[in-house]
Amino acid sequence: VQTAFAGAAMGTTWNVKILAPGELGDREQQAGAAIRDALEDVNSKMSTYVADSELSRFNAHRSSDPFPVSAETMAVFVEAKRIGELTGGAFDITVGPLVNAWGFGPADRREDLDQAALDELRSHTGWDKLLIHEGEGTLVKLDPELYCDLSAIAKGYAVDRVSAALTAIGFPDHMVEVGGEVYANGHNGEGRPWRIGIEKPDSVAGMQRVVGLDGLAMATSGDYRNYFERDGKRFSHEIDPATGRPVEHRTASVSVLEPTCAAADALATGLIVMGEERGYQRAVELEIAAQFLIREGDGFVEKTTPAFDRFAGPLQ
Repeated sequence: VQTAFAGAAMGTTWNVKILAPGELGDREQQAGAAIRDALEDVNSKMSTYVADSELSRFNAHRSSDPFPVSAETMAVFVEAKRIGELTGGAFDITVGPLVNAWGFGPADRREDLDQAALDELRSHTGWDKLLIHEGEGTLVKLDPELYCDLSAIAKGYAVDRVSAALTAIGFPDHMVEVGGEVYANGHNGEGRPWRIGIEKPDSVAGMQRVVGLDGLAMATSGDYRNYFERDGKRFSHEIDPATGRPVEHRTASVSVLEPTCAAADALATGLIVMGEERGYQRAVELEIAAQFLIREGDGFVEKTTPAFDRFAGPLQ
């Protein structure tokens, strides 16, 4: 029997489907609680919108004294650093002040940023200003102004946590989606892998491709969900750490398939910052399953890596 759960968390919506051999009965409540507890745990530790989250307290900690964090938060920082290195610094959790200044953060304001203001903000960003002591469970700021934002990886990590919680209580066949990031394992009610669509990035909803996921996550990063236009230019919420400015290239979205949703989430962000040339090249080198949708005229062209083609069926 396939049972669906849904709700809101982490500033977005979530949907979970579970396949169980028979009626869930009392176990429906157990499954619902496991889902909500996992989401709440991640949010309470890693949200910049929760004033007393571990992340908010670390951001408010204006000192280079080691700051202790939970194993969960540490795991996300370690994975973020790994993806940062894989993408040549394009995935960078320290660009939060720039995200905020361009009007995409918790403070919903948009400033006209001159180069001097950008340079000042950028001087307090960068992986080199953060030390991650995994063994000791501490984070160290080498610049007291350093501010970290995990929003491009925490949703994916939350998906992984929900999936692990469901498997632990005896529901290995499930599909978990939080804010568009998805992980699916096993089979759906029809005995087939869970089928997930990749949206077309335009104002008209419509699926670009359908991918079967079994033991795989898929995340999409796109400039079509969160952007503003000024003087005919489109500014996306993806900030290029190298310039401090929103990216301005033709890549409309990047979808990534990975064994974990945290990795898929962060890689999709890093690759869209890199764009259709550098990002595509890097994805091919690393054998990442990625689909790039690139603006051309009034439409889009698709560019996929060989690894993506192995997982995904032909274009719909």
